[in-house]
Amino acid sequence: MARCDIDDCFDSIPRWPLLRRLRELVPDAELVALVEQLVARPVIGERTNGGRGLHQGGRLSPLLANLYLDTFDRALMRLGHRVVRYGDDIAIPVSDRPTGLRVLELAAAEADALGLRLNADDRRVIGFDEGVPFCGQVVTATSGSTADAQAKPLQGTVFVTTQGALLRVKGERLRVQDGDRLLANVNLKRVRQIVCFGRVGVTSTLLQRVVERGIELAWLYEDGRHAARVSGLDGTDPELRLAQYRAAGDDRRALRIARQMVAGKVTNMRVGLLRAARAQQAPELAERQARLAAARQSALAADSAAELMGYEGSATRGYFAALAQILGPEWGFTSRQRRPPPDPVNAMLSFGYTLLTNEAVAACQLAGLDPYLRMLHSPRRNRPSLALDLVEGLRPVVVDAMVVRLVRTGQVTPMNFALTEDRGCRLDDHGRRAFLNGTNAAC
Repeated sequence: MARCDIDDCFDSIPRWPLLRRLRELVPDAELVALVEQLVARPVIGERTNGGRGLHQGGRLSPLLANLYLDTFDRALMRLGHRVVRYGDDIAIPVSDRPTGLRVLELAAAEADALGLRLNADDRRVIGFDEGVPFCGQVVTATSGSTADAQAKPLQGTVFVTTQGALLRVKGERLRVQDGDRLLANVNLKRVRQIVCFGRVGVTSTLLQRVVERGIELAWLYEDGRHAARVSGLDGTDPELRLAQYRAAGDDRRALRIARQMVAGKVTNMRVGLLRAARAQQAPELAERQARLAAARQSALAADSAAELMGYEGSATRGYFAALAQILGPEWGFTSRQRRPPPDPVNAMLSFGYTLLTNEAVAACQLAGLDPYLRMLHSPRRNRPSLALDLVEGLRPVVVDAMVVRLVRTGQVTPMNFALTEDRGCRLDDHGRRAFLNGTNAAC
């Protein structure tokens, strides 16, 4: 196997050729312009590199990197070589060592044609008897194709649910242990966030390492409620915070921003219902999209925050009524209820919204914004109002869509829940694992 990787892949991708390739494939000029703005936006803490680079940890970055590197894959395939690539990690099957060396030269030439270079220290031809490292795993001649051996995203979230587990570091790897049992062994380069549920311990060395690397470490109660967070100094720009405070303090400006947030949420609720209507061949669900389209226009024209929230509330109630119809009566879901969640669907929605809000808080801090200063939600002590504002539009297409998928595919069933008087309906261990696996897939 010829093994190599692209040196500083995300930081080295030239943006203009990437966007030109995107325009060739996507006819929607407005969408391409939006992607261009997202790619070019400055991020505090990231070095600028002229017209090169994609934001590390950005949701679009892996997709855009794969789009650009597709040219690399196709060029080698035309030369008769099959490319196995995950992100910037590349493996090319070869018959012998001389062939492998020639293939590495070809790969270097194709990377150079794209304005990239292969890592000179990580080019090698290696056999399966020795073990081929790929995506943080070592593949040997006896390796199986189990789910645990599959490649993980370039950067993702590690969820730890085992009570009494201990998180520690060894070299450049995060190790999760339960006594003498090793539960996980992950390269820290592939970890963006660690979320611990309940009684999970960490070593002081791990705390220091995650802070140095900018890895978010959060603790949640077992039912998903937020407990605590550890993060490094975010290097906030005071001028940016002052600009945020001025915008929040200007009622007219805050209302303009809030209108767009609500309009985005209603648009995504409408998209979710249209998808469900097509999947279930239920035209009566499609009829609701007209009401949501009207609600979006009304929200954009709202003259006050109270009027805006009225439109948002009405649209949301109609949306959840349609969601109840999609899921069916066996789930006992009739409307959105939070404290405590009375049924399995509300339990999953609350759990997913908490995880998504935790991500939004981390994103706000990374961007240098105050996650507690709102544009839409009313301010309240210890309430991350800006993070809640930002997740409003994402809930329908991230959490709600995932809940529908888990229900339809049978990955979660009503048997995976327990009902208690004080905390309402809660996921059991199997259901929580299925939900968290779905969360990583959705994010």
